[in-house]
Amino acid sequence: MTAKDYGVKKGLPKSTTSICPECKELVEAVILERDGAVHIDKKCDEHGPFSDIYWSDVELYLKAEDYAFDGIGVVDPHNNCDDEECNACVEIGGKHFPMTTSTGLANIDLTNRCNMSCPICFANANDTGYVYEPDYESIVKMLEMLRNERPIKCTAVQFSGGEPTIYPRFLDVLRKADELGFSQIQVATNGLTFANNPQLLSDAVDAGLDTIYLSFDGVTDDIYLQARDREMFDVKVRLIENARKLPRPPSIVLVPTIVRGINDHQAGAILDFAFENGDVVRGVNYQPVAFTGRISKERRERERYTLTDLVFDIDSQTGYARKDDWYPVPVVAPVSKFVSALMGEKKVTFTTHPHCGIATYLFQDDNGAVTPIPRFVDVRKFSLGLYELSEKMKKSRFRKLYKLRAMRIIRKSIIKENLPEGLKDVNIVGLLAGVMDEKSKDKLSEFSWRMMYVGGMHFQDDYNYDVERVRRCGVHYATPDLDIIPFCAYNGGPNFRAKVESKYSVPLEEWKANRGDKEI
Repeated sequence: MTAKDYGVKKGLPKSTTSICPECKELVEAVILERDGAVHIDKKCDEHGPFSDIYWSDVELYLKAEDYAFDGIGVVDPHNNCDDEECNACVEIGGKHFPMTTSTGLANIDLTNRCNMSCPICFANANDTGYVYEPDYESIVKMLEMLRNERPIKCTAVQFSGGEPTIYPRFLDVLRKADELGFSQIQVATNGLTFANNPQLLSDAVDAGLDTIYLSFDGVTDDIYLQARDREMFDVKVRLIENARKLPRPPSIVLVPTIVRGINDHQAGAILDFAFENGDVVRGVNYQPVAFTGRISKERRERERYTLTDLVFDIDSQTGYARKDDWYPVPVVAPVSKFVSALMGEKKVTFTTHPHCGIATYLFQDDNGAVTPIPRFVDVRKFSLGLYELSEKMKKSRFRKLYKLRAMRIIRKSIIKENLPEGLKDVNIVGLLAGVMDEKSKDKLSEFSWRMMYVGGMHFQDDYNYDVERVRRCGVHYATPDLDIIPFCAYNGGPNFRAKVESKYSVPLEEWKANRGDKEI
């Protein structure tokens, strides 16, 4: 199996389609190696050449391509094609590009109002001059559309904004998502509301909240003063304390926006903080900054931070994981593919572009020693072994027998001599195999015990825009038009966010007048 077989040309240089950062028109681009790093070069007939770094390490870039898998997309919810099974498309530069990955996570913006005003935010009512806040009935229709997606129903939703916790019917929205059967309900928040109102946090968990995606840019307030214009570290700590006091705490994922020269030196300290609070913090999802609007070449080069920069910083600042301990997101796609074949029904499969994200899992023992999973699980043997097995299942009527074969693959993938002391008495084979049955969510939670997810997701901007990444995106926004739009297309490039919000918004001054408020 090679990436070339699955729609991603392997090797460098390669051609792709991008956009001009100035006029947003489609332009041809070349991704190539230069001085050990990967760059994207493009030229607009009107605005000239542009170049940006794509990944800072060519070896990891090429390794990621070995785990590229094609997905099955999402059927157009409006049936705009003659073919009723036609995949939804994203329109960029006047062309329609079919989306090839199902919705792994849906985003729904509840409002663009916020109780903060951060300079690196995608959405802020004070900056836009209007308030975007769909009514409850519109939100329900979006949720229903996601649960009716074909061929795979969306199972995970994240409410975002703005600051979603200030939405007037916030708890009602959580209850409705739970009622509709979403297995993972998340909220992306700056933490202020939950830190100051522990009762609301408790009520949110009772209403169905599973996970808090907590903006978390550092462990000292000088970072927040630069990135968020106010001290915020104490707010993050208070939210975590409030969550810890609950009978059933939600999982917390720390989400740092990393900017070179601002907070990259604290990447390791953020991870250490996560381990210190590992009873409620289950992961860290680093997000290298995406530059919105125009920015000088000098500033881009000074502040640009890539996924592979993160890999090297985690190694140098903590020593927890080397670069060969990291894998792209679609490394887990064969697991879903095998489960789909075994159970005879399609499951959500993370067939995102191999260069969108990178991740690993870390196990910490009672003495504080940290071991990455790839040290005691042969990830390549496990992932590609399950993929090959699922391909063979297509030609067989005896699906149940293949679970036994999967057990053998799992057993052969365990590197027993490298198992940490704290896991030697744990049935790792049984836990991994248990992920592949109807109790998968419980088994996955059991397997995640004392494991820390560490990942990076680099959302695109106009300078590193790659249409192939947009097509294979698995994080989709739902809109009041009942459309689904890939994350990077919604927030960058042609910027669907501005189009959607302007259509369904109220001028800021009108909104204030109707409410009798001076503030938003």
